[in-house]
Amino acid sequence: MSSENVSEVPAGGVPDGGVPAGGVQHETPELPLKPGPGTKTKPVVSRRAFKKRTKKVIAHGAWKLVYADFVTVLMAFFIVVWVMLFDNISKRERIDTSCIEPVANELKELIAGDAGLQSGKAPFDIDYSTDGLRIILKDAGEPLFQRGGTVLSDFAKKQFQKIAVVANKCPTHKLKIEGYTDAEPYGGGGTVGYSNWELSAERANSARRELILEKVPTERISQVIGYGDSVPSMPQDPKNPLNRRISITIIPPKIGGQVKMGGMSPV
Repeated sequence: MSSENVSEVPAGGVPDGGVPAGGVQHETPELPLKPGPGTKTKPVVSRRAFKKRTKKVIAHGAWKLVYADFVTVLMAFFIVVWVMLFDNISKRERIDTSCIEPVANELKELIAGDAGLQSGKAPFDIDYSTDGLRIILKDAGEPLFQRGGTVLSDFAKKQFQKIAVVANKCPTHKLKIEGYTDAEPYGGGGTVGYSNWELSAERANSARRELILEKVPTERISQVIGYGDSVPSMPQDPKNPLNRRISITIIPPKIGGQVKMGGMSPV
């Protein structure tokens, strides 16, 4: 064999071609070069820069739905309360005003026809209470009793005649008589002995006796009460003489269910 065809093998056993004898050549990957001065490099773009931003949409009309719900709940509450009150009122006993309404009108006519009552302060108040027709005789211009006394004056007796006439127009109706005084202490302000409590009760009893003298049956009078100065008609001026008064209530019989009130119902 000619020596020209045999290549020399270096001492390391690797031919000049870089491939070991009987082996496979492996390529070494190229390492990235560090850019030197003046070398242009491509900018590194972050993927976050391409993230699509979504704009938040604010629902400006959302409060309207909350407000509508609130109004609905409030309306439902008021309806429930109204139904409960209406049910309670409908179950209350009603009073028959078919008699006391004409009586009130007739008494007003008697008062208007009395010339002596037109010159001064009107001594009568006529209104409706929860019990019925209430007639209040006040110590206005003319006194009803002598000061500190329980005997009716002549003026008061004339007024009780009017009251008895109209009260007898409703013979089935009970009467309640109440006496009131002003806050002026009786007898120098004693608290243990005779006081405005006894005075008001005795004045109410004097009114009862006067009505009986005017042909009002005794059995029709159901109550005689003295309140003293505890219920003034003028709380801002408790010593005013107008607080001295006698109240007579004509009480109609109570009936169940709805009745025709004739355009005027008790308050």
